[in-house]
Amino acid sequence: MHLLQFLRWELPVPEFTEFTFCLWMKSNDLTHSHPIFSYSRNERERLVRSWIAPRGGSVHLEIGGKQVLAVASDIRENRWYHICLSWESEAGRYGLWVDGRLWARGRSVETIGHTIPSGGDMVLGQEYTDFDKGLDDGIEGSVVGFNLLLASAFDASNHHLEATYDTSHAAVSHFLERIPTKLTHGADDRATIQLDSAFSPISNERRGRRYTENAVSYPALIFVSPRTEEAMVDDRDAVNAMKLAEWEEEPPGLRLIKLSYVRCEIGRGSPFIAGGSMLISWTRTPVRVFGGAILKNVEGTCGHF
Repeated sequence: MHLLQFLRWELPVPEFTEFTFCLWMKSNDLTHSHPIFSYSRNERERLVRSWIAPRGGSVHLEIGGKQVLAVASDIRENRWYHICLSWESEAGRYGLWVDGRLWARGRSVETIGHTIPSGGDMVLGQEYTDFDKGLDDGIEGSVVGFNLLLASAFDASNHHLEATYDTSHAAVSHFLERIPTKLTHGADDRATIQLDSAFSPISNERRGRRYTENAVSYPALIFVSPRTEEAMVDDRDAVNAMKLAEWEEEPPGLRLIKLSYVRCEIGRGSPFIAGGSMLISWTRTPVRVFGGAILKNVEGTCGHF
């Protein structure tokens, strides 16, 4: 494995007090720790870092040197996972979603009121610090659809931790049935980053999508505008107009979590989220690729790239 394989986005980063990011990833070797995302300054100061522990045994989030989240997991090799993390500083709330399911949520008292400084480097698949000591082990596998919003998945007017969405299986099924399967740009325009090993389709093991107790659900009658690729609700009648209002009231981070999981082809892997909060778009933000990581187009459905 080449430990210098990673992506770094070249963009001015403002200071921020909340974020949500999502990506699809598949590891071919979980022997070592897997950095997912890091934000640092001067190649030394670690501001935000998230990673998967060796053997996929836990997922971690650290902000400003403070541990925010450390939750047990059962992430396995050679399987695609959709992973999202969200945090906001006003109440210190955080959440972890894996495959559309809310795995962990809570409050980090130590990060309440914390502001993440501007001017750092945002990197996927590596710790961009301590070059003189050698870089940490990176992701060995493939990633697709990394997007980052400077907005959380939590309702700003409600500091409680209750989920803000319906979790019924029926609502999810109805949503899936009504969204068009073809987009203007086509699902095969999506790019995947391959890190180290040859890309190959996964098995049929996960072909049946399962929605459990905490699975996210989606407003009915959503379609994708071919002009903007914004997820919208068909407003031809009062019921649909109400659904549109409900969708627009949801936090931007929660919209990203929902859309990037169930409709990962929207925006060729980067759904448009209104409000100008998207800092990194998988398909629209310039990125530098290091260490021989390969950009490839793939076909398939969400979780079967």
